[in-house]
Amino acid sequence: MGRLVSFVIAAGCIGAAACASSNNNTFGLGDPDGGQVLPDGAILPNPDSGNGLKDSGNGNPDASTGPSVIYAHTDTELYTMDPMTQKITDIGAFTGVMGAVTDLAVNSAGEVWVNTENAIFKAAVPQSPGPVPVTKVADIKVGMTQKFYALGFTPAGVLGMGETLVAGDNLGVLYAVDGQGGLTQLGAFGTDGAGGTYELSGDVVFYMQNNKPRGLATVRLYKQNVADPANDLLAEIDVPAMITAFNSKTPAASLKKQFLGTGTGYGKLFGLGAWNDSVFAFSRVGAKSMPPARLIGIDKNGVGSVLQTFPNIAAGWSGAGVTTSATITVLPPN
Repeated sequence: MGRLVSFVIAAGCIGAAACASSNNNTFGLGDPDGGQVLPDGAILPNPDSGNGLKDSGNGNPDASTGPSVIYAHTDTELYTMDPMTQKITDIGAFTGVMGAVTDLAVNSAGEVWVNTENAIFKAAVPQSPGPVPVTKVADIKVGMTQKFYALGFTPAGVLGMGETLVAGDNLGVLYAVDGQGGLTQLGAFGTDGAGGTYELSGDVVFYMQNNKPRGLATVRLYKQNVADPANDLLAEIDVPAMITAFNSKTPAASLKKQFLGTGTGYGKLFGLGAWNDSVFAFSRVGAKSMPPARLIGIDKNGVGSVLQTFPNIAAGWSGAGVTTSATITVLPPN
């Protein structure tokens, strides 16, 4: 999610020295057999290692064998969406978490991780609708006035050996988050050259295409600390610049590689998911300020269109996520 409050400009953790972590124990560091070492030290075997693993242990099938699914959520409730039919299913309320859930990320095994403004949790998604227990993994080591709203996994080997969580804060800056909640600042999205600043709207999603890591983000333009309320842009993330920033511990000047078009025509796109050549954005706008929460489809030119409205979701969408092993062909071949 990305309920960015850009007027908080004095803040937090801006410089690399203040935000970088010397601990490279990222979430899901790889083991020699291709599995994942989780923060508690357990190793999740590689789903393709021939060990018969078809489920991550929490009801989420491996993406290569299970049904297609994009997760979405409000501040308090988890949903799934079938990207083929766009059917939305209410899974249940998050339990065991203090504060609003601000975003969600899914790793290659289909495991769901969520965050609040200052902590990372792992969710145990039930196999049938019901409560969704979450367990805290780490507090994010935030600076004063800093809050986190966007979350996504990078594929294994992009930032470090395994899959790594990338989180975005209320200042529009992306960070790699390690297993203890430490931060390595990666960079922001630059300016428009006319006094405006591009910041996350927003959400991020990472995937592999033609054996190259790719990334997408929903971004909005701020001028004099005021955002365009109705024209978020779909941006391609400059993943090579992000990798350089991670390895050098020096934030990139800009993580924007390109914009797809000049704007979606819709604002507050707080959740982002993709499947094959389709991009889906989940709009925050709720019943208190019409129109209601919406599902927006974004075409290859970056233009949005309303696919569904949700008048009963009064608080609006907060975030979304899709497994890093999903087949996504949104961008032209790299």
